[in-house]
Amino acid sequence: MESEKVTGFTTNLSMTSTTKKTSCTICNMFEITKNRSILIKGIVIIMMVFLHLFNGNNTEQCTNLLYIGNEPFAKWLSHACNPVPFYVLLCGYGLAYTYKNSDLGFTKQLRRIAKLYVHYWIILAVFLIIGWNLHPERYVLTWTRILVNIIGWETNYNHEMWFLFPYSMIALTSRYIIQTVEKIGYLKAVVITAIINFCACYVISLYHSTVLADNHWLNWCIVYLQFLYPFTVGVFFCCTSFQCHCQMSTWLVLIIMAFSVIVVAFIDVSVTSIVYVPLMIFLFCQLPYPKWLERAFMELGRKSMPMWMIHTWFCYYLFKEEVYSLKYPVLILGGTLIVSYLTAIPFMWLIGKVFAMVSSTIHCRRNHCAYGR
Repeated sequence: MESEKVTGFTTNLSMTSTTKKTSCTICNMFEITKNRSILIKGIVIIMMVFLHLFNGNNTEQCTNLLYIGNEPFAKWLSHACNPVPFYVLLCGYGLAYTYKNSDLGFTKQLRRIAKLYVHYWIILAVFLIIGWNLHPERYVLTWTRILVNIIGWETNYNHEMWFLFPYSMIALTSRYIIQTVEKIGYLKAVVITAIINFCACYVISLYHSTVLADNHWLNWCIVYLQFLYPFTVGVFFCCTSFQCHCQMSTWLVLIIMAFSVIVVAFIDVSVTSIVYVPLMIFLFCQLPYPKWLERAFMELGRKSMPMWMIHTWFCYYLFKEEVYSLKYPVLILGGTLIVSYLTAIPFMWLIGKVFAMVSSTIHCRRNHCAYGR
């Protein structure tokens, strides 16, 4: 047995990629290790790209070979690929662990969000310059429009970045959310936020294109309430120890996953995420992965943030015709993932240099101030 340090707990767990059924051992069923969290982010970024490529009428631009009834298979499957609650749940788990073991103060969270926004600003600036040169009629650069896009209040230039602002609000208020969950009780908090999530989904389904489209304050409040449930489930997973003496068989996990995807894809109602997302996160953690697949998912997971901010510039805004010229969904998905991944590499290098330069400047100023005293 090997002892593995994890994000939240330490357990003894032995698992190989070729084992069909793992041996009996005592472990926490809700545990998400740091590496497993990165791996899940890799899976979820594939889901995100798949959703944005094949939802709505986008499959009309593809050569579809498989259909479920009269609906292209890619469009049908995209119904089960909403990535947002997955990321919020992982955020809740990670921040709950930080709260238990370190500092989750407002200042620290503000620095964390600032790093996220620096990624967004640099990527936005580069693609805006490219977009303005290729399609100047689409990218009106007024000071007001630039300002609201910089803070994420509106995302006219890249609509899929809407997630940035409410995610930041959840992160900044995470300490108070976790303290409230502790006072209420973890299970009771999950039930309460599930009800709130259901109500928020219902309001969004009714008023998304009318009242909420014209009132950003109200819209962000509803989305914030919607995010509370997956965040609270993440806190519950981190802070609740449910001991299990046997791991699920690989085949059973795969069967439950396939059944869940089929049900959610057929129903196509956002409220199904109340059960679907925690279940899939749990199942992702139970699976043994072949080494090559584990490495691939983890590599995508490490670059999931810039890939999230990059991919729609290719498949929606700047090079849509080139992306869909690949015709077949599997080629379109593979091509978009590859170009987004390769583009993320120089951006991560550039952003790393910016952070290093800023850190060095701050360090020098502190030393200078100390010397001056």
